[in-house]
Amino acid sequence: MQQLNAYRFYELGARLHSLFDASTQRAADMFAPLTEAQSLLDGMIKDENFPLETARADATRLLNKLGAIFNRYFIDPSTKQLKALPGEERPDPHEMALLRTLVEKFEHAFAAELNRASTYVAEKRGIYSTFDLAENARLIFGTDIREAIPALAQNEFDSAGRSLAFGLGTAAAIHTLRAVEITLKPYYESFAGAAAAKGERNYALYLKKLAGMAEEEERDSKPDKRVVQMLVQIKDHYRNPLVAPETVVELDEATQFFGMASALIALMARRIRGTKAESRSSARPTASAAAPTDEDEDDMYDFRMSQAG
Repeated sequence: MQQLNAYRFYELGARLHSLFDASTQRAADMFAPLTEAQSLLDGMIKDENFPLETARADATRLLNKLGAIFNRYFIDPSTKQLKALPGEERPDPHEMALLRTLVEKFEHAFAAELNRASTYVAEKRGIYSTFDLAENARLIFGTDIREAIPALAQNEFDSAGRSLAFGLGTAAAIHTLRAVEITLKPYYESFAGAAAAKGERNYALYLKKLAGMAEEEERDSKPDKRVVQMLVQIKDHYRNPLVAPETVVELDEATQFFGMASALIALMARRIRGTKAESRSSARPTASAAAPTDEDEDDMYDFRMSQAG
């Protein structure tokens, strides 16, 4: 998804109409408007993010005419280089009338195309701006925190933000949940070890063992009880209900879940970051864990009832 810069439409119109202003009565005065109009119109024709359809033919004819007028007054036909400005020479009235006709035809065609263009207004969601949700949801986390969050989890969080921006509550909740579950795996591994977590790809099992570790008095490093409590709430209020296909998450609820999940992911990421820092500072060699396969990741997203409890 690419953001649409709507100002360029206004800018193109302004440059085209400036060709007929009183300030461009001399051919020499048309140099800047012709140059800018050609550049803007050519960029619009070639733009892959907003491809012209019905207006393309009129835009092309207009661009060709702009080029012909520019070449006539400012390009030496023998050297193909810029020539001296035409001084007090006036533009040909017949040629300018034809140019105005082409501009009007393009405007009508472009107006018709814009009427059915895929442009929409997305409202602000809670305290989150539409642009930040659609483009930069992951920036809710600080740079140091983002470095500890798995890339796949950040991608899911971005998708959750885009879903919120466009009013898709259930989709936002699912993407948010996926971001939490992806981050949960390295968080659990920071306590149990990668080898122990290899065969335990189950949200409920992770939660049960983390809760047990949090209560072990002899344990030096314990899971944060706030993390365990939020994981319980997410399991009961979001993960388990989303197993049912008829479940619909309203937009306000999805926005609240988005905020809660961002706080939870940040807490888990701080622990992951601390564990990585300790590992780097240790002089003892450690066996590297096998890289997770696609199958490993997919198991984290299994919403079957057998894993939802």
